[in-house]
Amino acid sequence: MKRCNLQILFVIFAVVVLAGVMEAQDAPVTITIWPNSYTPSRLLPASADVTAPQIQGIDPAIAAYQALHPNVTIEIVTQPGDGARTWLTSQLSGGIAPDITWNQPDWAAEDYRKNWLVPIDSYLEKPNPYVAAGQPGSEKWHDLFEPAIDVWRAADDKLYLVLADQVQVGIYYNKAILDQAGVAEMPATWEELMQAAEKIKTAGFSPFAQSGNNLDQLTWVSGWLTNFYYASKLADYDTSGDGHLSKTEMAQAVKDGKYSFNDEANRARLEEMKRFSTYWQTGALGADGNAANRLFLTGRAGFLITGSWMYSTVVSDPDRTFDFGVMYFPVVDSSTSPLVADGIAPTNKAAGYGSFQYSVTQAAVERGTVDQAFDFLMFLTTPENLSPMITEAGFALPAVKGAESSPSLEPFSESIGYPDAPFQEDDSMFDFEFAQKFLAITSPYFAGDQDLEETVAQLDVELKAAADRVLGG
Repeated sequence: MKRCNLQILFVIFAVVVLAGVMEAQDAPVTITIWPNSYTPSRLLPASADVTAPQIQGIDPAIAAYQALHPNVTIEIVTQPGDGARTWLTSQLSGGIAPDITWNQPDWAAEDYRKNWLVPIDSYLEKPNPYVAAGQPGSEKWHDLFEPAIDVWRAADDKLYLVLADQVQVGIYYNKAILDQAGVAEMPATWEELMQAAEKIKTAGFSPFAQSGNNLDQLTWVSGWLTNFYYASKLADYDTSGDGHLSKTEMAQAVKDGKYSFNDEANRARLEEMKRFSTYWQTGALGADGNAANRLFLTGRAGFLITGSWMYSTVVSDPDRTFDFGVMYFPVVDSSTSPLVADGIAPTNKAAGYGSFQYSVTQAAVERGTVDQAFDFLMFLTTPENLSPMITEAGFALPAVKGAESSPSLEPFSESIGYPDAPFQEDDSMFDFEFAQKFLAITSPYFAGDQDLEETVAQLDVELKAAADRVLGG
């Protein structure tokens, strides 16, 4: 009798436990996400042009996921990309951030000590349940991604961002202006690019359409130059031996006296950047991105340095009446400076950056939605769910194996396959505060209101303060 009673009690206990598990599985869950560039047009139009095609963005993937998980509701948080750092910092520091948020890879690596984001490493080691057996990702989610996901590993050796696509920067050019200026062949070296700029200037056009009031174009060029002027220093700075220079490694190089703006290489690099600035349009230092884009699109500038995200805009813009092409940054060699060795191979300077770059926040941990958030990201990153998003958007290439993108981005595909650039741009090498100081200090130098000595001195003051912040938290 006692044995029978025990069996009955065990059955009752098992039924209660099973009912609890089923109830937990069916319990309503709400996940919030800020998808930024993949926000559908119904919530936040990507263009002021009312005739622009409507973008579905992340909507179809959300609908498909919710069909598989009827107890899950996914809510989109809308926020323009402008001023993202300020908005995101306030959300994260206040504990009110979305469960999943768009993030910049270098910000995620910079913020690791603040306990704002959830490390993704343990999840990358798990199987992706939405990938068929035998396919990349079926055993470990990490296997689904291209190597770019590992570029922005923080100083604690952890990753804080899921990167599923890749953007690239390049140089758009006006074929008609180049023909009129007598530029018969596309520049293969930086020196040839500067010579082409001189011919365009002589022909009466602005060589470069420059946005001087933000860091983008400036630091894309400065970072490109760094990888050539400092190529011989990589081994000295790369204490981990992984071929990438983290913020911590660069900060330690500053503390050890191995990296300074008073270095011969950095002084020469600044002088080359000033030379580059002489080919910007009049008033470039006060121009924003829209002004620079419009200068190029209306046929008044030979070159526009921008990214793959602008390609469809350039193709469809009604003001453009000229044929254009896209080239990658040309290599720098000894024809520009004796400090640069010949034969340094080009690298992928945008490796580690994309548009599908999402972090899971500690707010999700507090809300108890962290596992569901990562499950949704696993679903989103499968090729069949990711491909329609990035193909429709037309501004990024895949960073997931088997995914597809718009065929129109073929001009960017070769440079995406180059090895990762070891040195980051000046706005990403240390922290966001140094980035702002870099722009503020170099602008008067480019304008001719400040000499090189004063520029170097000011930059070194800020450089040392930035190294202290990076190493001290």
